[in-house]
Amino acid sequence: MFELEKTEEVKELIAITKSDSGVSGPRLAKAHMRLGGLVAEHLPELNPLDTTIVAIMRGGIFFAEGMYFALGCRLETYDPKHQKFERPGTKNVILVDSVINTGKTIRDILAPDMYVACCVINERAVPAFSDMLYTARVSRNFYVGEDVKRQSGGIGPDTTMRLFNQL
Repeated sequence: MFELEKTEEVKELIAITKSDSGVSGPRLAKAHMRLGGLVAEHLPELNPLDTTIVAIMRGGIFFAEGMYFALGCRLETYDPKHQKFERPGTKNVILVDSVINTGKTIRDILAPDMYVACCVINERAVPAFSDMLYTARVSRNFYVGEDVKRQSGGIGPDTTMRLFNQL
């Protein structure tokens, strides 16, 4: 597993992405994009023409775009609620989501030769991805995203709704 070093820039970006930050919309999306670009810098050297980033919809789109801009590779989207996953034809595939709680969505489509990238992953999901995982941070927190503005107990503001300014 790779986790970003907590430089001042990374700390500031992570503070924006946290559920209790109160930040939504373009500012949050830009933080995800920047963190995606920073994570991409730490992937092994990959041939851009033979690499595809798969953004898991909708939450993974901005983190994936940041990686896409940094790597100059291919970009596809996958909506697990409405599509059957078809592996891209490139040698390298990077599955990207914003938040991984249990990892079930990704585990269902993951092959041993793929990478996984995310903005944040719950610490209990980390072992499922071991050396395939690249993340901005690992969190102890686990909650269900709902249409709420503040985090309370096991329920907090849905990251995707925050990214698209829908809260």
